Amino acid sequence: MREPLKSSKGSPDNLKVWVVASSYLPKTGGLERVSSGLAKELQRRGYSVKVLTQRHPRTLPENEAIEGVSVQRLVFLIPRLHYLRNGRLLLFFASFIWFPLTLVRLLWQIANEQPQVVNLHFVGAPAIFLLLIRNILRFRFVVSLHGDDVEGLARGNRFDRWIFRATLRQADVVTACSRYLLDQAEVIEPSIRRKAQVIHNGMEIFPLAPIDQARDVILAVGRMVYKKGFDVLLRAFAQCRNIGTATRLTLIGDGPERNRLESLARDLGLEHRVEFAGLQNQDQVRDAMQASRLVVIPSRQEPFGMVALEAMAVGKPVVATRAGGLPEILKEADALLVEPDQPHMLAMAIENMWQRLNDNTALGSRNREIASHFSVERMVDQYAATYIDRSQAQKGQSD
Repeated sequence: MREPLKSSKGSPDNLKVWVVASSYLPKTGGLERVSSGLAKELQRRGYSVKVLTQRHPRTLPENEAIEGVSVQRLVFLIPRLHYLRNGRLLLFFASFIWFPLTLVRLLWQIANEQPQVVNLHFVGAPAIFLLLIRNILRFRFVVSLHGDDVEGLARGNRFDRWIFRATLRQADVVTACSRYLLDQAEVIEPSIRRKAQVIHNGMEIFPLAPIDQARDVILAVGRMVYKKGFDVLLRAFAQCRNIGTATRLTLIGDGPERNRLESLARDLGLEHRVEFAGLQNQDQVRDAMQASRLVVIPSRQEPFGMVALEAMAVGKPVVATRAGGLPEILKEADALLVEPDQPHMLAMAIENMWQRLNDNTALGSRNREIASHFSVERMVDQYAATYIDRSQAQKGQSD
């Protein structure tokens, strides 16, 4: 595996930080990558770091070290009526056992280990446990929003909205991965405005391996769900007339929509021009991006835009929608933006960018420099700043 480019930062005074994430490695996704990148870099700087996450599936070990970081998994199971409605009786009754067991265990661990900072990433299942414990024990509580914890509230019930609002009210600091997402959160809970800030996700910037020439491939990456808009991309690709009949579309990822998307590709007569490459690791995704000419992000919803950042980091131009945080990430980049859910407009943007690439093969190369502003080091600098109570620090200095 290639080593990322590193910077050096100073160490804290043995600050003990718990990173609590609804999902963590070995699962792969935006949340997992951001929280693991944060934990690794904090530990490298000298923080005492522990990751707490959901034990799902149960086959995962309760305790292990991942990339040198201590990880503990607990069963964060909450009694919910929809378990009954969906006929999941065992899960419903098990939740009445697991909920108090996990709550007492977590209360004991926090009282015993005394973390100074608990940074909750994604307001999911662990939130109510921390919310209840915070009324008993004191620690600095930083809540970091990542996307569906805000956007998904429309699908939730009153209990979900209460937990979300109560968690944000209880937090000392609230962060969000984009201005777009923070604006949405402030509409739901206006009281956070004075303590909220944007911390863009960061990624490791790797040295580029040399390649002979990019292939005539358009690449899209992501989980195959409705909000990612892969169906829109397939329809747009079918409408493209000026990119050459040899140009292929490669889709990397998997998900519940995959069968429907494969069927749509056949219906559009694209079965010989579209490749469904399935799940791939980050090295494989990076290599595929570097070998392609253009990366397209057709999302209907996108709280941040990690794929856009990855494409920029390998110096590729991007065609994307004006969904969520994408305009923030691509503001200065070699990129074209269109409205979501518009196949014809997306096709026109792809053709436009393809022509620009034919005229200038170096198009997109400056995106790599822009991506460097979204480094893990910069992200961790900002998170580390939220872990310090400035009012207490100033008071200590005056004393």
